Amino acid sequence: MNKTVKKLISSVAISAVTLSVGFIVTMVSFNLFDALTTNQMRILFTVDFVCLIAVGGIFLYISESKSAKRKRRQGFEKRQMERIEENEKEMAQINEIITNSGYAA
Repeated sequence: MNKTVKKLISSVAISAVTLSVGFIVTMVSFNLFDALTTNQMRILFTVDFVCLIAVGGIFLYISESKSAKRKRRQGFEKRQMERIEENEKEMAQINEIITNSGYAA
């Protein structure tokens, strides 16, 4: 599957889950509106807000760590390819010296 399609699907899934959980939490809070005192409602809304921020932060951390790992891996692969090319050049030079010399092995 194409990377952009996967990214789009995961973004839509995360958004849908976030919206549904937020709607459920808000619905519960408003259903309890008549049964709770003002201070209890403030505490409930504060807990809801902190939970939503924590979940958002966790998803942000996960996505950022994935992109950081990808960048590190790409940097490693680039350095590895540079080392391989350098070794190949050195071996080619050594082979050229050996073939051009008149000494028998």
